[in-house]
Amino acid sequence: MKAHLTQMWQSIHGQSRHRQAESQLRKLQGHNVQLERSVKEKEREIDRLRHQLANCEARLQELMGTDVLTALPNRHIFKEHLTHSLKRALRLGYSLSLMIIDIDHLRDINLKYGHEVGDTVLIEVSKILRSSVREIDMPARWGGEELVAVLHETDADGAAVVAERVRRRVSMLEIKDPKTGEHVKVTCTLAVANYPMHGSKPQELLEASCEALMLAKEKGCNKVLIACK
Repeated sequence: MKAHLTQMWQSIHGQSRHRQAESQLRKLQGHNVQLERSVKEKEREIDRLRHQLANCEARLQELMGTDVLTALPNRHIFKEHLTHSLKRALRLGYSLSLMIIDIDHLRDINLKYGHEVGDTVLIEVSKILRSSVREIDMPARWGGEELVAVLHETDADGAAVVAERVRRRVSMLEIKDPKTGEHVKVTCTLAVANYPMHGSKPQELLEASCEALMLAKEKGCNKVLIACK
Protein backbone atom coordinates (compact mmCIF):
# COMPACT_ATOMS: atom_id res chain seq x y z
CA MET A 1 0.00 0.00 0.00
CA LYS A 2 2.77 2.37 0.95
CA ALA A 3 4.63 1.51 -2.24
CA HIS A 4 1.50 2.23 -4.24
CA LEU A 5 1.06 5.65 -2.60
CA THR A 6 4.70 6.42 -3.22
CA GLN A 7 4.31 5.53 -6.87
CA MET A 8 1.20 7.70 -7.17
CA TRP A 9 3.01 10.61 -5.52
CA GLN A 10 5.98 10.26 -7.84
CA SER A 11 3.63 10.12 -10.81
CA ILE A 12 1.76 13.23 -9.68
CA HIS A 13 5.03 15.00 -8.91
CA GLY A 14 6.44 13.98 -12.31
CA GLN A 15 3.33 15.29 -14.10
CA SER A 16 3.60 18.53 -12.18
CA ARG A 17 7.23 18.94 -13.18
CA HIS A 18 6.31 18.10 -16.77
CA ARG A 19 3.57 20.77 -16.75
CA GLN A 20 6.02 23.26 -15.26
CA ALA A 21 8.54 22.43 -17.96
CA GLU A 22 5.89 22.83 -20.65
CA SER A 23 4.85 26.15 -19.13
CA GLN A 24 8.43 27.37 -19.07
CA LEU A 25 8.91 26.18 -22.64
CA ARG A 26 5.82 28.11 -23.79
CA LYS A 27 7.09 31.20 -21.98
CA LEU A 28 10.47 30.86 -23.64
CA GLN A 29 8.84 30.36 -27.03
CA GLY A 30 6.68 33.43 -26.47
CA HIS A 31 9.72 35.39 -25.38
CA ASN A 32 11.59 34.26 -28.51
CA VAL A 33 8.70 35.41 -30.70
CA GLN A 34 8.77 38.81 -29.01
CA LEU A 35 12.54 39.03 -29.49
CA GLU A 36 12.21 38.13 -33.18
CA ARG A 37 9.55 40.82 -33.62
CA SER A 38 11.78 43.31 -31.81
CA VAL A 39 14.75 42.41 -34.04
CA LYS A 40 12.65 42.84 -37.19
CA GLU A 41 11.40 46.21 -35.95
CA LYS A 42 14.98 47.28 -35.23
CA GLU A 43 16.06 46.09 -38.68
CA ARG A 44 13.28 48.13 -40.28
CA GLU A 45 14.34 51.11 -38.20
CA ILE A 46 17.96 50.65 -39.28
CA ASP A 47 16.87 50.43 -42.94
CA ARG A 48 14.82 53.60 -42.53
CA LEU A 49 17.76 55.43 -40.96
CA ARG A 50 20.09 54.20 -43.68
CA HIS A 51 17.63 55.48 -46.28
CA GLN A 52 17.49 58.85 -44.55
CA LEU A 53 21.28 58.94 -44.40
CA ALA A 54 21.54 58.13 -48.12
CA ASN A 55 19.05 60.90 -48.92
CA CYS A 56 20.98 63.36 -46.75
CA GLU A 57 24.25 62.40 -48.43
CA ALA A 58 22.66 62.79 -51.87
CA ARG A 59 21.27 66.18 -50.89
CA LEU A 60 24.66 67.22 -49.54
CA GLN A 61 26.34 66.14 -52.75
CA GLU A 62 23.74 68.08 -54.73
CA LEU A 63 24.37 71.20 -52.67
CA MET A 64 28.08 70.69 -53.23
CA GLY A 65 27.40 70.44 -56.96
CA THR A 66 28.47 66.80 -57.39
CA ASP A 67 26.52 63.84 -58.75
CA VAL A 68 26.65 61.05 -56.17
CA LEU A 69 27.09 58.12 -58.56
CA THR A 70 29.58 59.46 -61.11
CA ALA A 71 31.34 62.12 -59.00
CA LEU A 72 30.90 64.50 -61.95
CA PRO A 73 29.42 67.99 -61.53
CA ASN A 74 25.62 67.83 -61.53
CA ARG A 75 23.09 69.43 -63.89
CA HIS A 76 22.68 72.59 -61.80
CA ILE A 77 26.41 73.35 -61.76
CA PHE A 78 26.68 72.48 -65.45
CA LYS A 79 23.92 74.90 -66.49
CA GLU A 80 25.57 77.70 -64.53
CA HIS A 81 28.90 76.89 -66.13
CA LEU A 82 27.40 76.83 -69.63
CA THR A 83 25.71 80.19 -69.08
CA HIS A 84 28.90 81.86 -67.84
CA SER A 85 30.99 80.19 -70.53
CA LEU A 86 28.73 81.43 -73.33
CA LYS A 87 28.89 84.98 -72.00
CA ARG A 88 32.69 84.75 -71.94
CA ALA A 89 32.83 83.24 -75.45
CA LEU A 90 30.59 86.03 -76.72
CA ARG A 91 32.73 88.69 -75.03
CA LEU A 92 36.07 87.30 -76.16
CA GLY A 93 34.92 86.03 -79.53
CA TYR A 94 35.91 82.39 -79.35
CA SER A 95 34.02 79.23 -80.30
CA LEU A 96 32.44 76.89 -77.76
CA SER A 97 30.76 73.50 -78.17
CA LEU A 98 28.25 71.49 -76.18
CA MET A 99 28.53 67.70 -76.35
CA ILE A 100 25.79 65.39 -75.09
CA ILE A 101 26.31 61.65 -74.52
CA ASP A 102 23.46 59.16 -74.25
CA ILE A 103 24.29 55.61 -73.15
CA ASP A 104 22.43 53.32 -75.53
CA HIS A 105 19.82 50.96 -74.06
CA LEU A 106 20.83 51.58 -70.44
CA ARG A 107 17.29 50.81 -69.27
CA ASP A 108 17.46 47.44 -71.00
CA ILE A 109 20.82 46.78 -69.30
CA ASN A 110 19.23 47.59 -65.93
CA LEU A 111 16.34 45.22 -66.62
CA LYS A 112 18.51 42.36 -67.88
CA TYR A 113 21.51 42.58 -65.55
CA GLY A 114 20.28 44.69 -62.63
CA HIS A 115 20.86 48.29 -61.55
CA GLU A 116 24.25 47.47 -60.04
CA VAL A 117 25.58 46.65 -63.51
CA GLY A 118 23.79 49.69 -64.94
CA ASP A 119 25.47 51.89 -62.34
CA THR A 120 28.84 50.38 -63.23
CA VAL A 121 28.22 51.28 -66.89
CA LEU A 122 27.44 54.88 -65.93
CA ILE A 123 30.53 55.13 -63.75
CA GLU A 124 32.86 53.70 -66.41
CA VAL A 125 31.44 55.90 -69.18
CA SER A 126 31.82 58.91 -66.88
CA LYS A 127 35.49 58.03 -66.37
CA ILE A 128 35.97 57.84 -70.12
CA LEU A 129 34.31 61.22 -70.61
CA ARG A 130 36.40 62.85 -67.89
CA SER A 131 39.66 61.49 -69.32
CA SER A 132 38.71 62.37 -72.91
CA VAL A 133 38.33 66.12 -72.38
CA ARG A 134 40.84 68.76 -71.28
CA GLU A 135 41.12 70.26 -67.82
CA ILE A 136 39.62 73.52 -69.10
CA ASP A 137 36.50 71.66 -70.31
CA MET A 138 33.50 70.79 -68.17
CA PRO A 139 32.10 67.22 -68.14
CA ALA A 140 28.94 66.66 -66.07
CA ARG A 141 26.05 64.29 -65.32
CA TRP A 142 22.92 65.63 -66.97
CA GLY A 143 20.63 62.93 -65.57
CA GLY A 144 19.41 59.42 -66.30
CA GLU A 145 21.62 57.89 -68.98
CA GLU A 146 22.87 61.26 -70.27
CA LEU A 147 26.19 63.00 -69.72
CA VAL A 148 27.28 66.37 -71.11
CA ALA A 149 30.40 68.45 -71.60
CA VAL A 150 31.29 72.04 -72.44
CA LEU A 151 34.29 72.12 -74.78
CA HIS A 152 35.98 75.51 -74.64
CA GLU A 153 37.55 77.15 -77.70
CA THR A 154 36.36 74.21 -79.79
CA ASP A 155 34.43 74.38 -83.06
CA ALA A 156 31.86 71.81 -84.19
CA ASP A 157 34.36 69.69 -86.12
CA GLY A 158 36.78 69.64 -83.20
CA ALA A 159 33.97 68.66 -80.84
CA ALA A 160 32.97 65.85 -83.22
CA VAL A 161 36.53 64.50 -83.01
CA VAL A 162 36.29 64.44 -79.20
CA ALA A 163 32.85 62.81 -79.41
CA GLU A 164 34.13 60.11 -81.75
CA ARG A 165 36.99 59.38 -79.35
CA VAL A 166 34.49 58.94 -76.51
CA ARG A 167 32.22 56.77 -78.67
CA ARG A 168 35.07 54.49 -79.70
CA ARG A 169 36.42 54.10 -76.15
CA VAL A 170 32.95 53.31 -74.76
CA SER A 171 32.41 50.62 -77.40
CA MET A 172 35.62 48.96 -76.17
CA LEU A 173 34.46 48.77 -72.54
CA GLU A 174 34.71 45.34 -70.96
CA ILE A 175 31.99 45.02 -68.34
CA LYS A 176 30.76 41.62 -67.18
CA ASP A 177 27.66 40.52 -65.34
CA PRO A 178 29.05 39.46 -61.92
CA LYS A 179 26.41 36.72 -61.66
CA THR A 180 26.91 34.99 -65.01
CA GLY A 181 30.17 36.39 -66.31
CA GLU A 182 28.36 37.43 -69.48
CA HIS A 183 29.90 40.35 -71.39
CA VAL A 184 27.70 43.45 -71.30
CA LYS A 185 27.67 45.28 -74.62
CA VAL A 186 27.94 49.05 -74.09
CA THR A 187 27.66 51.76 -76.73
CA CYS A 188 26.74 55.42 -76.70
CA THR A 189 25.32 58.01 -79.06
CA LEU A 190 26.70 61.53 -79.08
CA ALA A 191 25.61 64.88 -80.50
CA VAL A 192 27.37 68.22 -80.75
CA ALA A 193 26.08 71.80 -80.94
CA ASN A 194 28.28 74.86 -81.30
CA TYR A 195 28.37 78.56 -80.56
CA PRO A 196 28.05 80.58 -82.73
CA MET A 197 26.91 78.06 -85.35
CA HIS A 198 23.81 76.76 -83.51
CA GLY A 199 22.95 79.55 -81.11
CA SER A 200 24.23 81.95 -78.50
CA LYS A 201 22.07 80.94 -75.52
CA PRO A 202 22.25 77.83 -73.33
CA GLN A 203 18.74 76.70 -74.25
CA GLU A 204 19.47 77.05 -77.97
CA LEU A 205 22.55 74.83 -77.73
CA LEU A 206 20.73 72.31 -75.55
CA GLU A 207 17.80 72.10 -77.95
CA ALA A 208 20.07 71.79 -80.98
CA SER A 209 22.15 69.03 -79.41
CA CYS A 210 19.06 67.15 -78.18
CA GLU A 211 17.47 67.27 -81.65
CA ALA A 212 20.69 65.94 -83.18
CA LEU A 213 20.86 63.23 -80.51
CA MET A 214 17.31 62.05 -81.26
CA LEU A 215 18.10 61.95 -84.97
CA ALA A 216 21.25 59.92 -84.33
CA LYS A 217 19.30 57.49 -82.13
CA GLU A 218 16.73 57.06 -84.90
CA LYS A 219 19.55 56.17 -87.27
CA GLY A 220 20.58 53.24 -85.09
CA CYS A 221 22.58 54.55 -82.09
CA ASN A 222 26.33 54.26 -81.53
CA LYS A 223 26.91 57.36 -83.69
CA VAL A 224 28.22 60.92 -83.54
CA LEU A 225 26.18 63.70 -85.12
CA ILE A 226 26.68 67.45 -85.41
CA ALA A 227 23.49 69.50 -85.04
CA CYS A 228 21.98 70.97 -88.17
CA LYS A 229 22.67 74.63 -88.92
